Amino acid sequence: MMKGILLMLLLALLAGCKSGPDTQPGEAVEAPVVLTPELQAALDEGMKQDDEAAPQAEDVDPDPPAETRPALRQDLPVELASKSPRNDGIHDLLNESLDVLQDPVQAMAEFPRDRRGEVDWVLALDEELIVPRADLLGQSEMQVLDMDILMKRTQLMPWVLFPHDKHTAWLDCTNCHDGIFKPQAGANKISMNAVLAGEFCGICHGKVSFSLFVCERCHSVAHPGSGPKWW
Repeated sequence: MMKGILLMLLLALLAGCKSGPDTQPGEAVEAPVVLTPELQAALDEGMKQDDEAAPQAEDVDPDPPAETRPALRQDLPVELASKSPRNDGIHDLLNESLDVLQDPVQAMAEFPRDRRGEVDWVLALDEELIVPRADLLGQSEMQVLDMDILMKRTQLMPWVLFPHDKHTAWLDCTNCHDGIFKPQAGANKISMNAVLAGEFCGICHGKVSFSLFVCERCHSVAHPGSGPKWW
């Protein structure tokens, strides 16, 4: 409960913060600090998920009997059932080739997990459990950019360190630039309100990448005003 209260208070302060690689701690924040209904809803949902036990892959039958495939399996949580190619509403259940597709729950059963029980994709990449291809046939290599960006307008939270290498290990520059982020210092008016609303980092994080409520994954650089680690 105390962790939830601290998270809500800190994110409320961050709601009006703007981040950028050229900012300094202690600078004035132009946007008002407002706990909007959207932010409140996101906080409530995030804390609810954080308090719930994550489903265990070993408890899920990766290969349901053929007669159960046409209908959504009622014994699986929706978040897991929807990941199966037999229940995603996309694959043709009558196509016999469906049986050669490995169920994602089975495929990721041994993948490393973060403290929320979600797949730690960066660690999986480091351990070479996954090896992304630069092209369909795997004939070229990813162009990895080793450049970090430090965002300091985070008020009481630790600064945000953005590692390009972890992202470009499986993404092309055009995935983010210029559509999501302008590649120019101070040109991106990032705020926690915007991120929680699905903009900027929130386009991927909280969906295909790790949750926005694993705060320390982004806010990883302590500074004199950030105080002791609280998570």
